[in-house]
Amino acid sequence: MKLYAPKYYKDFTCIADKCRHSCCIGWEIDVDSATLEKYRALGEKGKNILKNIEQSETACFRLCEGERCSNLSDSGLCSIILEFGEDYLCDICREHPRFYNYTARGKEVGLGMACEEAC
Repeated sequence: MKLYAPKYYKDFTCIADKCRHSCCIGWEIDVDSATLEKYRALGEKGKNILKNIEQSETACFRLCEGERCSNLSDSGLCSIILEFGEDYLCDICREHPRFYNYTARGKEVGLGMACEEAC
């Protein structure tokens, strides 16, 4: 499959605590089932993460005061990354603001303009 991407795509990295409009605030962040299983497999170490996940129809991180993700530290950094590394992020956290479109020509990738660093 042919991949179409803007030249700057591979250079994108999240600016985390330097971001003025964090994607970790004001959004419901769904947790995919594979990542949820990773958190369960952490046993005792994963209890803090699991207690902050709402287990409704779709699992999602609980939002705290100011609609902040329960894993967003006061310093603006993700406690999951700090403790376990990026491999423990759920799909949406790992991929945002990246997006994918599948067409007859191939796969198109890009960066959504909801992210100030992508802009």
